[in-house]
Amino acid sequence: MLNFYQGAFITQKRCLWVNLDNPLYVTYHDHEWGNPVHDDMRHFEFITLEGAQAGLSWETVLNKRENYRKLFSGFNPIKIAKFTECKIQKILANPGIIRNRLKVYSVVNNAKAFIKIQEEFESFDNYIWSFVDNNPVINRFANLEDYPTKNSLSDKISKDLKKRGFKFVGSTIIYAYMQAAGLVNDHSIDCCKSWNVYMVRCSDNSLYTGITNNVARRLEEHNSKSPSSAKYTRAKSPCKLVYQEYSINKSSAAKREAQIKKLIKAKKEQLVKEYAIAKQI
Repeated sequence: MLNFYQGAFITQKRCLWVNLDNPLYVTYHDHEWGNPVHDDMRHFEFITLEGAQAGLSWETVLNKRENYRKLFSGFNPIKIAKFTECKIQKILANPGIIRNRLKVYSVVNNAKAFIKIQEEFESFDNYIWSFVDNNPVINRFANLEDYPTKNSLSDKISKDLKKRGFKFVGSTIIYAYMQAAGLVNDHSIDCCKSWNVYMVRCSDNSLYTGITNNVARRLEEHNSKSPSSAKYTRAKSPCKLVYQEYSINKSSAAKREAQIKKLIKAKKEQLVKEYAIAKQI
């Protein structure tokens, strides 16, 4: 994939751990990993999958994700908590998942503990985000060896979850969950997910320029007409992504955004045209 960066097209970089030959892995990195999660079932999904990963590779689990989703009722903790012994045995006999007895039983156990947290804090989301004061921890790692497998925060969360009855929630598992759920953003310094400048074409043919660390999510917000969308695009959707370039950090992205916004419409259209041509190369 190519991106436009101040007049030059360059290969889009991703975090070094991504297997570029696996479309599932690339999609997961581009659209999920590090994005803040605020849906309780998605929280439970990531806790379940990270627990299943213990001793294995995340890619192995990712390849079996859809099977997990089907067998574990879309990761609905209320439904899972009611699983009978017969149901669990059928799951254990299915080759579509990692058939580790302790891991499978832990999902049912964790569903019950998960529900108790929801009852106490109104949602699991309220509980888990309180550990980071409702703000993601942003790290800026450059090399694979810079990434920790756990830290004091994952130790703290792991300890509290274990106290509440959870299983397969060791500190290493929890740190991986924190990365997946966006409590920490561990995209590398030169990753394409860092910061992007983009333009969308609105329904009235006007061009809106913005910056984001997740273009796909931002485009979805613009078209949702929700409070998280820009006031300008809210009344002019649907919007279509027609241009993007990435910057090394938020500050650089903001400066570039300001430059583009000062351009006359014809100059912006020229950028859009050049971007479209480059995508076809």
